[in-house]
Amino acid sequence: MSPVNTEHTIKRLRSVGTVSLCLACFFTPLSTSLLGLFSILAAAAWILSGGLFDLPRLFRANPSCLVALLLFCLMAAALTYSPVAPIDGLATLRKYRELLLMPVVYSLLSLGSTQRHRAQLSFLAGCIVLMAISYFSYFDLLDTKRYGYSLVYHIVHSFFMAVLAYWALHKSAAPGWRKYVWLIVCAAAVINLFYIAPGRTGMFVFCCLTLLYLYQRLSLLKWALAIVLFTGLLVSAYQTSDNFSERVKEAVSEISNYKPGQSRTSIGQRFDWWTVSVRLMKEKPLFGHGTGSYESAHRKAIRNSRIAPTDNPHNEYLFIGVQFGAVGLVLFFLVIILQLQEAKGLGKKDRQLLHGVLLALLAGSIMNSLLFDSQQGHFYLFMSSALLAACD
Repeated sequence: MSPVNTEHTIKRLRSVGTVSLCLACFFTPLSTSLLGLFSILAAAAWILSGGLFDLPRLFRANPSCLVALLLFCLMAAALTYSPVAPIDGLATLRKYRELLLMPVVYSLLSLGSTQRHRAQLSFLAGCIVLMAISYFSYFDLLDTKRYGYSLVYHIVHSFFMAVLAYWALHKSAAPGWRKYVWLIVCAAAVINLFYIAPGRTGMFVFCCLTLLYLYQRLSLLKWALAIVLFTGLLVSAYQTSDNFSERVKEAVSEISNYKPGQSRTSIGQRFDWWTVSVRLMKEKPLFGHGTGSYESAHRKAIRNSRIAPTDNPHNEYLFIGVQFGAVGLVLFFLVIILQLQEAKGLGKKDRQLLHGVLLALLAGSIMNSLLFDSQQGHFYLFMSSALLAACD
């Protein structure tokens, strides 16, 4: 094959990779199967185009990619001392594949600002479609059956509504008619979140992101005043939304009535699981119990107690700590720290959006294992990459 034809083939493969990646971004909030399919296609196109030879340059420009790969390698190595069957360990390892894909996405999106912009818009379009389906279902124009007013589980749905509202709020700084379009999208996402979607995780993430947005845009005095106004809006939502008020009342009741080892409520069980997880981390603090070991280790720890068994503590930090120990946690936080460091090379708008992506992951991971969860984990992968690839 001549050099010209080779160059043309590489270009075509890269194009296929970026298109597949944009489709994966679009389906991130909508379908795990299609998300997985287009992620695989993007990775295959990248490899065939010689993307592996791009790794040394990529690691120099974005060291967070290298650390993410090291974390995945640790998880793979932890299969060797995990007490579970290899197939079960591999099932858990597969859920962290976004760490392995990070260099692929960085490399494909480093080709130009157009690709990065399309990836972001594709994700936002997917969130808007998810929101539209929710409204159609709410007004009995569509039957989503299993998940109520959404295509996806309520925790996943509410998380993406929170992210959509934050992103749309930033986009509303655009000039002309686009400003009003994004303000409408933001308002629709907030109404959906507090009046329709029952996910408390999304409500909590939204509050965190709103405080971040106000801090990013306002002086300290104006920020304090804005917090008072935002609190007033939350009180108003509490008084006018049964969805919001009932979820808050449930949370208060579950916390106040919590009895260690005896609770069967959502928050109460989490408290029990977190307590057991801390105990498990103390047993093997350095490298943890191994990949996929959480369920078996947890069952052994709760034997002869009334604590409900689980395969997931619904807290990413404890989930990583139990399986991969302090080393795993250090590598995880190092990825975040390096991304924050790399973000200093971004423009102000992209840097602020990246801070929102990282805060959404970190805040949501308190009540759920978001890196482990496919859709939220890939959101973090795609959107952090779509912003940080500009640092190349």
